[in-house]
Amino acid sequence: MTDPRSIRINRFLAEAGVAARRKADLLIAQKRVTINGVVACVGQTVNPHTDHIVVDGKPVIFPGKKRWYLLHKPAGLISAVSDRQGRPTVIGLFPSPAGLFPVGRLDREVTGVLLITDDGETAYRLTHPRFGVEKRYRVVVSAPFSRPEIRQLLSGVEIAGNLCRARSACIISRGTGTVTIEMTLTEGRKHEVKELIKAVGSRVLSLERISFAGLTAQGLRPGEWRKLSAQEVAALKKQAESSDDA
Repeated sequence: MTDPRSIRINRFLAEAGVAARRKADLLIAQKRVTINGVVACVGQTVNPHTDHIVVDGKPVIFPGKKRWYLLHKPAGLISAVSDRQGRPTVIGLFPSPAGLFPVGRLDREVTGVLLITDDGETAYRLTHPRFGVEKRYRVVVSAPFSRPEIRQLLSGVEIAGNLCRARSACIISRGTGTVTIEMTLTEGRKHEVKELIKAVGSRVLSLERISFAGLTAQGLRPGEWRKLSAQEVAALKKQAESSDDA
């Protein structure tokens, strides 16, 4: 009989903040993970409370209470734990950064809502296209840009062989040579906003994520962050629920 406390090794590593599940599978395939002294296999299950898991020679401890923060990301920071080129990252804004990582990515010059956590499993679900978590953006694009382009965003355009579309899109204001729009996406593909705008014949001049899963940066200046409340974390987990137990 399977121990009800057992979970797949990739899920364990994700929840421990080592890596997202796909990257965890790569670590396992590269034979960098051991369970009780034996090299782990992809798909293997572990008991987080009794098994001894080691990655690259370092023991991995199953975490206790997860930490969740909402950051108002400023321009100029990399959405990563570290950067090979030595550029500053969003994690550097936190006084106790060990184990923390950003939920998804915002490009270096993109601003706005970015969640920070050490809860790998929930983060994975929040960023996977299958779960359809809403991200809302305010985008300044080059003119001309009007109703035909909005209709294209809503009906969908092909990007790298995939049909991509906005869940919602509308024009907010017009300036000299610019148009400001707001759009909601659910898939979370890399550079999706920029690629969508490019596909309808315009280009992004500035980009801000104004909400993620219903959370906004209201009351926070760029570079400031706050802890999520228990109610906010519960709402996130509800959005990340799935019928599978992978």
